[in-house]
Amino acid sequence: MKRLNQLALAALLTAPLLAQADLKAMDDAALAGVTGQDGISISGSFNGSIGSIVYTDGDTNGGSLRMETVSFDGFDISDDNPLMVDVVTNSSGTQQLQISLPEMTGQLEVGAIKVGNSSAASLGSLAINDLNMAGSTVKVWGH
Repeated sequence: MKRLNQLALAALLTAPLLAQADLKAMDDAALAGVTGQDGISISGSFNGSIGSIVYTDGDTNGGSLRMETVSFDGFDISDDNPLMVDVVTNSSGTQQLQISLPEMTGQLEVGAIKVGNSSAASLGSLAINDLNMAGSTVKVWGH
């Protein structure tokens, strides 16, 4: 019985080694031809704020327009339809980083719009609702 236990233990210890017996080292040339899954997916919820956006007219009688308390929220990207980042090759053979935006709707709000100095009374506020950037693609490459 002791001999049988020793054989069983030896078999258990050598099984992983036998399973890997066909592994072989690859040189750089062979490794260069190997492809796999590429690209990444990004999902999340994006919210933020900007203290103010100021436009200043550059002419001699120029004034300024100031938008205060700027916020955006509700820009959600689901796991089911994520932002995709991938490397693509265009028709001339240039590789590019491609960022594809999914459906992503949200709101942008400006709390106050002022002309002139920051103590001036607000002319009102601005809201941009259901801003949707679905289908937008950005490509980045070196030159």
